[in-house]
Amino acid sequence: MSDLSTFSGAAKGLARNPLGIIALFIILIYGFAAITLGVNAKLESAERAPLVWFLVLFPVAVLILFGWLVSGHHEKLYAPGDFRSDESFHQRKENSERRVAEITAEQDNLKARLRETILDTSLVDGADKSRLEQVADQAVAAVDLATNITVDARAFLGDDSAIFTYPVAAFESLGDFTNEVYFKLSSKVRPYQYGHSWLLQNKQTNAIIKTLRMLVDAPPGKPLPDPRPLSEVGISPGITLLVQGLK
Repeated sequence: MSDLSTFSGAAKGLARNPLGIIALFIILIYGFAAITLGVNAKLESAERAPLVWFLVLFPVAVLILFGWLVSGHHEKLYAPGDFRSDESFHQRKENSERRVAEITAEQDNLKARLRETILDTSLVDGADKSRLEQVADQAVAAVDLATNITVDARAFLGDDSAIFTYPVAAFESLGDFTNEVYFKLSSKVRPYQYGHSWLLQNKQTNAIIKTLRMLVDAPPGKPLPDPRPLSEVGISPGITLLVQGLK
């Protein structure tokens, strides 16, 4: 009775999400096959052969199927309850904002030092100060162009000040970047709605930035990490991305 209660409790725990149900299903099938083969001594060799082959090939088939699920449909392996932690969501926001702030501060320091070096007239005899200031401004602008991305959300938010600049180095993946942009739009859109209620469009080329959720046609409302680097999806330093609303 104790063993039955233990199994029942374990089964309930596994059945909380699709991944657990798959695991429970695999355990039951493999277990029944192994018990049938081990307990029934009256089976002939011809009757045992299919069971033996099943026990040998079943794990291989499960591995192939699991690999396919993880690579193509991993967003469906979790239950809604796996994502109920608002605390972890806010922690991600704080970590993202801190990383952006740190790298932005480093870039500002670099630009200040670059400007200071250019305007140091002691390094250039007889240099015209106004000309040097123009050169310094051009150099700082070149640094911004080579390191930053601009997101224009003015039309989407109805706010003329909603232009955001982000250092490319602050984001390891497209998922990190779209999450950070979402934090700026959270007054108007819900989490994990990219491609359903809003998206980003390259202002220069009109190309749509497609996330993994859009490519696999996954439903909104659940996390779906997109580990691809920004360069792989067409986001490069110097471009401007427009926030577009979808109906």
